[in-house]
Order: sequence, then structure tokens, then C-alpha cells
Amino acid sequence: MNRDEKRDRFAALAPAVVELEGRRAIFPREPAGGTWIAVNDAGVCLTLINWHRVQLKPKNDCVTRGLVVRELAGKCTAVEIATAMKMLPLRKLRPFRLIMIAPSQKRVIEWRWNLQRLAIRNHQWQRQHWFSSGFDERTAERIRAKVCASFVAGGDDPGRRNARAGVNADGYSLKWLRGLHCSHAPRRGPFSICMHRPDAATVSYTEISVSEKRATMRYKPGPVCAATATTTRTLPIRWS
Repeated sequence: MNRDEKRDRFAALAPAVVELEGRRAIFPREPAGGTWIAVNDAGVCLTLINWHRVQLKPKNDCVTRGLVVRELAGKCTAVEIATAMKMLPLRKLRPFRLIMIAPSQKRVIEWRWNLQRLAIRNHQWQRQHWFSSGFDERTAERIRAKVCASFVAGGDDPGRRNARAGVNADGYSLKWLRGLHCSHAPRRGPFSICMHRPDAATVSYTEISVSEKRATMRYKPGPVCAATATTTRTLPIRWS
């Protein structure tokens, strides 16, 4: 996941292992304690993106959306997450989209909050892409979707990829994923996946991989195209 933010925003802290409700999770943190992405020792991944297309704001005080993933990071099922979300101060949260990926259940679920209704979508267990932009979200979605499609079309034959080490069930390697998130296609700027604007930029890349034995998070601060050090944290998977 690429995280795009204003250049004057405080830098986030590297991922750490945190004890939560009898489970363990890994996530990076904002200085105030919130986060936007996490994986726990059940292999459940959560990430939140801002939903700029919905131009509504809370009437009174706003609460940071960073608390959403932080509060839910110890949950292991969609039911647990849905129940816990009802306890959040949703009316004080700006619009967002929360995505849960549960490899052991082969489930991809998305919750959408638009300040009026919390909707849920069940996605197919297949490659997915989500995009967010405070500059022009519709255009960013259209252009970045085309770039993703071109990366997929330019890949190796999946039937041949499956026989190689370091690839997932669909044949996409972490090297392929990193190349996609480092992309400046069709040109370096506000709509490239590795985003660059005078006032904002991609400020970090976070990568999660889950196997039967472990969950791993790799975190690289700064633009993906920059030469910065990567922090790696790992958790043993505990299915029960």
C-alpha cells in the first residue's frame, strides 16, 4: 500500500508488534497513535483509505480516522469487525473505506462510511486495487486502474509463474508488486501510483505477506522511488 499525504504532515513511526485483546498485531503509527494498515497473528489484514469522493464532513468535532484500524486490529472475523465498528464514533469520522483481507477464509470485505450509512461489500477472492486521492479521486481511479491493468497484461504466464518460488497462488511476486507501487506511469505526477505533487506525495509503502506460518510487514518511508531503508516485522500465525 502506498500512503499519500501532505508534505507538512508529521512523519509516521515504523511498524511495531502490539498486544491487542489476546492477539498480536503489527502496524505503523502516526505520532497520535492512529494507523491506516495492520495485520494480526490470525493473518487478518486491515487497511483504511480516505473516501474523498464523498464531500461530507462531521457537523461537530472530528475524530481521526486513524483510530479505526487501531481499534479493529485485534479482530479475526468479519462479524467481530462489524460489531466493533458499531462502537466507533462514526458520526465524528470523515468518510472512509475499510478493507479486510482474510487469507485463511479467502475473504475480501469492504466497509464504506459516508457519514450517513455504513455499507458492506463482499468482493471476489481475486486481485483487487483500491485508490484514493484528495486531488481528483475519479481521475486518479481511472488512470491508476489502467496502469494496474497494463502491469497485469505485461506479466509472465500465470501457469508458468506458479512453479516458481516467491509468488502467490495467482503467480504475482513481491518484486512485481513493488514495481507496480513504484510506477510513475503514465507520467510522474498527481495521478501516478508513486505520487508526486508540490504540496503532497507518497510518504510510505507498506507491504503485507501472509503464509501458513507467519505474517510479515515491510515498511519503507518516503516515496517508493527513493532509496530509503525498509523495516521488517514478523509474527507467527496463531489460527485459534
